[in-house]
Amino acid sequence: MLDDGDLGEYELILKKPDGTESPIPSISRALFYADRPTYAALMNEQGILERNRTLRLDSFPSNEAVFDRLQTLVRRRAMVLPFVGAGFSVDAGCPSWTKYIVQQAIKGGMDEADTQRRLQAGEHELVMDEVIAAQTLDVFTREFRSAFENQKIDSSKSPSVELFDLFRGSVITTNFDRVLENCHQEAGAPFAEKVVGNEDSYRFIKAAFQGEKYLLKLHGNIDGQRDRVLTRQEYDQSYADGLPVPRTLARVFASFSILFLGCSLIADRYLTCLKEVFGQNKDSLPDHFAILTAPDDAQELRERDKFLASHGISPIWYSEGDWAAPAEILQRLKLER
Repeated sequence: MLDDGDLGEYELILKKPDGTESPIPSISRALFYADRPTYAALMNEQGILERNRTLRLDSFPSNEAVFDRLQTLVRRRAMVLPFVGAGFSVDAGCPSWTKYIVQQAIKGGMDEADTQRRLQAGEHELVMDEVIAAQTLDVFTREFRSAFENQKIDSSKSPSVELFDLFRGSVITTNFDRVLENCHQEAGAPFAEKVVGNEDSYRFIKAAFQGEKYLLKLHGNIDGQRDRVLTRQEYDQSYADGLPVPRTLARVFASFSILFLGCSLIADRYLTCLKEVFGQNKDSLPDHFAILTAPDDAQELRERDKFLASHGISPIWYSEGDWAAPAEILQRLKLER
């Protein structure tokens, strides 16, 4: 960067027309006074380098075009709804959902390596059923509350804080934890209403169209058995044709651009709804986006990209372990809007 490095024993001095002198704290400031065109060119170059770094263009050059399309929607105040998954609660102190399931599987006497393999293959619902069967639902619920609702959880550390000034309307989440709600509450921007996915109404759709700040808890809450979607049976019951969850999702996916954040997008049941909507409305469907972890293997990345394309999703990739990327990309969206 322009001001990186140490000047050593040298000092930059600004000599004013009246003969007085004052120190200049940085090289960039010296250029600003002495050579405005060079200063402007260097600052522009520095801005480009920072943008390239934020978008991880050295590793994923396709990110730029996808980001620019998303940025255009944000700048035009188009209807973009964040769809927040469990990955956005990890920085707040919650375990990742996959890691948590593995931990509970081990406690239930299940094989760790086999559980991880099955989760990677997308068998989340089946594994969850087996974990609950091994522990009982009461034990699983108690353990969940200990892990996801304890005093060590700091919602302000979640990347969700970057959503406040960027998306002022409604939000969707599949999370059972309350990091997203608490994050908005603590920032003085609470949701006006919380709606569960199994609610047989179009309150959320109406609120989203009107720009109101509603939260759709698509799978309910961990302790709300009537509206919760956790076990395989609950998924089958809630996602059956004609029921509120798939009806709401079909309307959302067909009407709004979605930005998936903290979602794995591997075998989530809502992807089936999205694929159906995309197949029926390719020419008229709004653009959907995801800020997503990229596989390390090049062939796997290509297959992953094909899968997302078949659902109408354009990814902004970042590498495994680069957990600062989602927040930085959202910050860049705010900077350039």
